[in-house]
Amino acid sequence: MQQRKDRRRVARALNARRSSREKQSLNKPDNVSGKRPTKPKVLVIYRTGFVRSGVLSLIGKSLRFVVCGEAGEAPMARELFLHHKPDLVVVGLRLCGADGIQLIKEFRSLNPVPAILLLSEHADAFLAQRVFRAGARAYLSVEDAPELIRAFDEILAGRPYVGVSVLPLILNNFAGGTKYSRNSDMHSLSDRELEIFSFIGRGLSASELATELNVSVKTIETHQMRMKEKLGLHSAAELRQKARDWLARSVVNRVHEDPEPA
Repeated sequence: MQQRKDRRRVARALNARRSSREKQSLNKPDNVSGKRPTKPKVLVIYRTGFVRSGVLSLIGKSLRFVVCGEAGEAPMARELFLHHKPDLVVVGLRLCGADGIQLIKEFRSLNPVPAILLLSEHADAFLAQRVFRAGARAYLSVEDAPELIRAFDEILAGRPYVGVSVLPLILNNFAGGTKYSRNSDMHSLSDRELEIFSFIGRGLSASELATELNVSVKTIETHQMRMKEKLGLHSAAELRQKARDWLARSVVNRVHEDPEPA
């Protein structure tokens, strides 16, 4: 009887030591830095639900990154950014309550460490310039989505990245040297004014713009007045026409360069 009790005590002691070793192994650092390696955290901010779901799916399939949060509106995006302290942020251009470029600037002022990638509905070289100027490290159009994981690797390594759909536009602009000359006056507009200008080109009224951007009609009218001054225009009708023309040229330039006259 005493021998049986002794064997049980020995077995319990061996099990306790084995359990202790397993716990130590789980908590043991896997690199010389003394920190356990973790997957980079990604925050996804995109207004359109099915696009956001596609991005989440791509990240999940990679098995190399983990989504720490998602949102389609700016207020929640700010909360998630501050709470989770992500390593990577995917931001859409159009959000509820804010413009994506403005949000990038806010994120950069709150914490300049996370690498930010802007995901746009289309490829636009002029937009890419604004995106990088705001502090993003990568610019992809939705059709470039298969490049998302590669873009993550590049920007985490400190290298900028541009999607394959927009890179030829940027290179052609650079090679031509005068691509932006016809739109040189557009560079006088702020990012907020350019956002409103593009909405005007799509036909939104001042009241619709105010609702879209969550500001007062008076604020929209003030922006319109400043844009007319900067662009040398004299009426709201001229502003609408210029916005429509600019938007139409942008759509053409996403597909191909304008042909040179014969």
